[in-house]
Formats: sequence, C-alpha cells, structure tokens
Amino acid sequence: MKAHNRPIKRRVPGAMSKTEEKFCEMLDEMERNGLIVQYMYEPVTFKLAEGLRYTPDFMAIYADPTRGCAFFEIKASKFHASGQSNQMNSISKLKVAANKFKAFYFYKCYPKPAKEGGEWVIEPVKI
Repeated sequence: MKAHNRPIKRRVPGAMSKTEEKFCEMLDEMERNGLIVQYMYEPVTFKLAEGLRYTPDFMAIYADPTRGCAFFEIKASKFHASGQSNQMNSISKLKVAANKFKAFYFYKCYPKPAKEGGEWVIEPVKI
C-alpha cells in the first residue's frame, strides 16, 4: 500500500474555518434575537504562563448581565472536542484558561452529525 503525501492544511490566523463560519451563523441568530449584545472572532489572547498563550475562537457578551462574557472553542466534531485527536493542545489550553480566568465562561462546541440533526453541542468546560 502506497502512502499518500498530502500537504498538511495549516490554519491561517484571522481566517475562519468552515465549521467556525457555521457557528458564526448561530451567533448571528442569537444576536438578532437579543440573547447576546455582541460577538467577536479571536478578539483576545490569554497569557496562561510564560511563553504559553491561548486564543479562543469566539467571545460573546450576553444581554443578560448575570451571564457576562463567554469564550467558545469550536471543533469540527465530538472526536476533536474530546481531546483524543491532534486537537489536544487547544483543549488543554482551554481547560487551563477556564481554571485561571474564573470570571469568564468557557465552552467547547462542535456540531452533531447531519444525520443527528446537525445542531450545535455547547459544553461548559469543567474545571
């Protein structure tokens, strides 16, 4: 069996993936319905430790002041969100950020498969 030498797709900073674009559509709807005041793509980078940074995919400011500000890490599937893939680094950083910055809400999000309805699963990060 011959191995295929495919180039690795690298993420372009500041450019949304297709999955992030779909999540953005849900945020647009939440903004239209008055659930959130504003959302932004990659607006902040958290300093977790010396030389260790984490940039969440989205930040949303809820209309309800008791909910405050939330950060969302978007993954392509439940497998990727579980940390069992090469996504472990971002999931680990997400957990560290949630533990260090307790004034904010942190979520990992992924779409259900189309055959299961395709809705978004939004899981709070457990500290």
